[in-house]
Amino acid sequence: MDWVKFLVSAVVGLIAVAGSLEMPKADLWVMFAVLSTVIGYCAKIYFTFQQNMATYQNLITQSMYDKQLDSGRGTLLHLCDDVIQQEDLDRQCEELIRDEFGQNCNFDVDDAVDKLEKLGIVCRDTIGRYYCVGLKRANEIIGMTTEELVLKAKQGSGSA
Repeated sequence: MDWVKFLVSAVVGLIAVAGSLEMPKADLWVMFAVLSTVIGYCAKIYFTFQQNMATYQNLITQSMYDKQLDSGRGTLLHLCDDVIQQEDLDRQCEELIRDEFGQNCNFDVDDAVDKLEKLGIVCRDTIGRYYCVGLKRANEIIGMTTEELVLKAKQGSGSA
C-alpha cells in the first residue's frame, strides 16, 4: 500500500509540474513549490515504509525469540527442574504406598537417567557412580540457541 501511495504522489506531482510548464507564464517559484512538496511527500512515504519494515522485522524477531525460550539452556534448566520434581513426586508416592498399604516400592527413575546418558549429559564412572558433565559441555551437547545464532549473525554483518 505504501508503494501505491508513493507512485501515485510521484505521478500526480509530475503531472502538476508538466501542466504548469505548459502555461504561457510559468512561474518558477510555483513549480519549485509544487515539485518540492511532491518530493517531500514522496520522502515521507519512503521513510514511513522503511520504519514499518523495521518495526515488522523487530516484531518477527521478538516472536521467534519468544517461541524459542524453551530451547538450548532453557531446556537444560527445564530438564533439571523436571528431574527434581520427579524425584520429589517419586519419594512422595513411595511414602504414600508404604504408609497406606505397608508395602515398600521403588518407582523407576532409570528411564530419565538413561535418556540423559544417551545425550551424554550424565555418565557413569568405573565403579558405577553417576556424574554429570560441566555446564559448558552440556550446552555444547544441546547446541546453540536461536538467540545466540541471531547475535552471531549480527556480529558477522556488523564487522563486514
